[in-house]
Order: sequence, then structure tokens, then C-alpha cells
Amino acid sequence: MLPAGPVRARLRAPASKSVTNRALLCAALADGTSLLRDPLDSDDSQAMRAALTALGAGIQAGPVDGIPVWRVCGTAGRLAVPAAPLELDARTSGTTMRFLTAVATLVPPGAGAGPAVTVTGRPGLLARPIGPLVAALRALGAAITDQNGYPPVTAVGGGLDGGQVTLNAAASSQFASAVLLAAPYARRPVELRVTSLGAPAYVALTAQVMRDFGAAVIHGEGVWRVEARPYQAREVAVEYDASAAAHLFAVAAATGGEVTVTNAPAGSWQPDAQLPALLEAMGCTVRRDGAALTVCGPERLDPVDADLAAMPDQVTTVAVLAALAHGRSRLRGVAVARGHETDRLAALATELGKLGAEVTELPDGLVIDSREPRGPARIDPHDDHRLAMAFAALAARVPGVTIEQPGCVAKTYPGFWDDLARAGVHFRRERGPA
Repeated sequence: MLPAGPVRARLRAPASKSVTNRALLCAALADGTSLLRDPLDSDDSQAMRAALTALGAGIQAGPVDGIPVWRVCGTAGRLAVPAAPLELDARTSGTTMRFLTAVATLVPPGAGAGPAVTVTGRPGLLARPIGPLVAALRALGAAITDQNGYPPVTAVGGGLDGGQVTLNAAASSQFASAVLLAAPYARRPVELRVTSLGAPAYVALTAQVMRDFGAAVIHGEGVWRVEARPYQAREVAVEYDASAAAHLFAVAAATGGEVTVTNAPAGSWQPDAQLPALLEAMGCTVRRDGAALTVCGPERLDPVDADLAAMPDQVTTVAVLAALAHGRSRLRGVAVARGHETDRLAALATELGKLGAEVTELPDGLVIDSREPRGPARIDPHDDHRLAMAFAALAARVPGVTIEQPGCVAKTYPGFWDDLARAGVHFRRERGPA
């Protein structure tokens, strides 16, 4: 990539991956036909669509009044009974893998012996833990097995009895979300007590999407209660992806430029919608005009001491920006990031080190003593979309930076490089495999 100077752009962020996959699952289980307006079409959502179709949902895509719409014919909770063992491929999607693990327990038991549904994925996904979720589902009456706490996961069907269960969500808030999403189809109400929950806003987002589809979800005193009441079909407009928007705002912060995301209304349940407030602490100026949110970067960023437990995905963005600041930054509360697409803390330390940054790994974060980053450097994003997009902001400022595996951004933001080009960021594509 070539330094672009202060970037100035108005861009529309893609639709939320988190909302798309949650709404798609609720619609697939609902009674009736739902319309998802402006959903995200990415590798992760395609994996979810394919799996839910295999479980009996009907999903058709097509524009309505010029807006992309997915028409989802729900199963009313009566998932297809596999005629033979069925394998669902979550590809590289953690949300898809964990959510499908819970949904697979709802499949009616098949005739004869043998497993009903196996949830699997690519090698990197199979290294991400699933054990606490499987244990919680068993406690609720599911017949399900894993591989010593990791995928693949196999459910023989028969549904959930319901009742009370305690779940340790230290490794991922997705465990709690998965139980909640399947809970309306248990035979009696589910009371879920969650311990060691690092990113509660994602679980709150799950509950809100469930309520949008008519579920009865109550939260109080550390316990989530879900009534045994099925989802109803709805028309849902999928909001912008705050995580994707964060990568656009980072380009403004890194270059001292100005980026406006035109479809970022206030009031989002997404935890990463809080990133602009942290950018203000680093010296950026943030202003809002209705749904348009603008971040203006300073000439030089300030260091920051930040607990990112509520938005662990943004450790990549903030760490890269901290390398451009003057002084020492400390990022903490994100031990969970070691179990994402890669060990993000170790990968950040390695890749920022290539640019001359002094980075110390902590069990739950990083200390970054910033120096003026310098190239040339070849950045390996470890096939992690968040790392690739985060380092794009730095590459827009620092000469001589090459980002390998650019195609990995298709996991959540297929149009990322095109949007950067529209913003005036210049890059050359190397010959050979992406």
C-alpha cells in the first residue's frame, strides 16, 4: 500500500455480521416467512445460510425496491430430520459454529442408529473451544458430544428439556448467545446463569434480536430467563456493522484525515459502536449528524490505557493506532482474543515488531511503547480479517507496508479494499495467490 496523506471520504458501512447471523437463525426457526432487509452477504453469513437451508429453512435472495432482501421461510421449530448423517460446515465462522451447535440439538431424532447432525469447519475453527457450551446444552437435556472440548460437535437430536443451567463464558460470549437462541424451543423455560462473561453487550444484542422475533427474554441479577415460546416471522432491517465501521474510522485516525460513515445511527446494541469514544481519548474529533458519524484524526495520536473487555474484537484496531501514538499504551481485558481466528495478541506483537514497535505481551493484553513505525515490512494477518483491516490503517500512513492474504477480509467485509480505494487509499496488488 502507498501512504495516502489525510484521507477524506464518506462511505456506507456494510450490514452487521452479528445482527445478520442472529436474525437469520431466528427467522429460520420462526413460524412464517420473514424478510431481512439489507443483510450482510459475506463468508460467515453464507456459511449460516447454507447450514440453515440444510436444516429445512427456505432462503431466497433478491432486491425489493432496490434494497437486498433475504426472504426466509421458517421451519416453525420443526427442523428437517436427516435421512443420513448430516454435516454442517461453519467454514471459519465462530458465531455460525457455536450457534449451530445449539440449534442442532433441536433436530428430531432420526430413524435408526447413527448421528443426526455434525457441526464442523476449517482447521482454524476446530481449534476454538466449544466445551462449556456443550456442557450447558447437556445440562438442559441435549444428546450431544464434542472432541475433548473442541469441534466437531455431533447432536443426535431430540430437543432440549429446559430448566436451570450455569455456563462459564470466559472463552466466548457466543456460548451464552447460542443457548439463548435455541431456548425458545425447549420444552419448558430456560434459566441461564452466566459466569466470567467478558463481552456482555453481545449477549444483550442477541436478546434484543430474539425479542424482535417475539421471544420472551428477561435479564436480571445475572440470570437470563427465556420462555418456551417460539419465534414469529418478522420484517427486520439489518443495521450497519459497527466493527467494520471501526476499521474505516481507523484510517481517518491514522492519517489525520476525516471519514464519515453515513449509515451509523445512534443507539446500536453492538459493543464496537463504542470505539469512536475511545478514538476521542486518543485525540480524534467525533461528530454526529443524524445517522452520519464522522471521525477526524489528529496530527499525532495520544497513547491510551484502555480496558477493551467489552469490545475485544477492537484490540487489533486500537493496537495498530497505539503504534502511531507518542508514548506508552496499555490494552487489557482481552485474554479472549487469544482464542479468536488466531492468537491476536501474539500476532499483533509479532507484526508490529516488524515495524519497529516495542510490544510486550500480557496474559490479557498488550503494552505498546510507540516509536515512529517504519517500513518496509510484510504483514502476515494470519488469515484473520480483523488483523488485515487493522493494518490497512497503518499502511495508509507508513511507506513500504505490504499486507499478505488480502482476501481474508471477505469473512465479514468483502468490499473493504474497494471502499478504501474509493476513499483515495492507493495500493498495488501483487501477482500470485491472494
